[in-house]
Amino acid sequence: METKEGILKVKIKNNGSRDSQKTHILVGKDKKPISKEFPLTNEMNNKNCVVYLENNEIVDIEIDGEKIDKGEKKEKPKKLPKCENKENMKIPNDTCLILQDSKVQIENFALKLYRFAKFDENDEPKIKDQKINESFFHNNWDKFYNVNIKAYYENIQKLPLKFSTLPDFKTSYRLVIGGEATVYETSMRLHHIYGIPYIPASGIKGVVRSYIITEKFENKEEEALNDDDFVKVFGSQEQEGKVIFFDAFPISKPTLKVDIMNPHYGDYYSKKIAPTDTMKLNPIPFLTVENTTFRFVVASKIEKITFKEKRFLVWFKKALQNHGLGAKTAVGYGYF
Repeated sequence: METKEGILKVKIKNNGSRDSQKTHILVGKDKKPISKEFPLTNEMNNKNCVVYLENNEIVDIEIDGEKIDKGEKKEKPKKLPKCENKENMKIPNDTCLILQDSKVQIENFALKLYRFAKFDENDEPKIKDQKINESFFHNNWDKFYNVNIKAYYENIQKLPLKFSTLPDFKTSYRLVIGGEATVYETSMRLHHIYGIPYIPASGIKGVVRSYIITEKFENKEEEALNDDDFVKVFGSQEQEGKVIFFDAFPISKPTLKVDIMNPHYGDYYSKKIAPTDTMKLNPIPFLTVENTTFRFVVASKIEKITFKEKRFLVWFKKALQNHGLGAKTAVGYGYF
């Protein structure tokens, strides 16, 4: 390695871009170019330095006895090819290439439905184009159930609570449990980890509570909150309830169906014009669950709960059979 003394000549414009840097080292009358990998500043201009050369190229610079380390050479990112994206999914190009090249199968249904939605030629996401049941644990439901759902129910039974035995309930028609906002006009409640439809514990508790208020207390909530048995189960502002509701999961492979709601007088509601049969229809597809069995679990911190003439579990069953869960119960959805 050759060593020479010289004078730094540095001129960097305010924008600091690499193209704006004019740097070299004056060794006698010779100008030695400096790689842009060296982090130089205008304050170094005209400073005496020592340079180390290999094959007549500067590999190290020393100012006042301290070496200026050469920064890591940044390789230009490789330009990725354009993904075909035949299904018009709104995903980054590199993600699209991974799915395309390695034929990755997305097993989480919620992820596939909501994050990898397929759009039509008008850039509208269509539920009916998602091949719903073909992609829904079509081949490995039993394995998935044993690893996740069965294990979930086994684990909660280990909690220090008194569990009540309920029969498994099957949907009598279709079930609609709404979810969070998605790219579709409508959405279904899908578990954020398992990716399957489920019924949140809060929804179950709300339905049973509402049914008991309606049937036993003639729809008078104030009267219900003055009932010791009612407060013991559901709690109040002053007291915690003694009954714990758990999320309900399907124990048979869910069957999903695309249904539609078809507003006939959209312009009447949006534009406030007279409703007529000439208005354009607007079919809106939405997902439902049918022919699927769910397991409901409740536990308590006390031995026995009754509402005078009936045990709590009797009310629970009647709520599912007569009140229904989820949306559109007035037109037959959500009953078990």
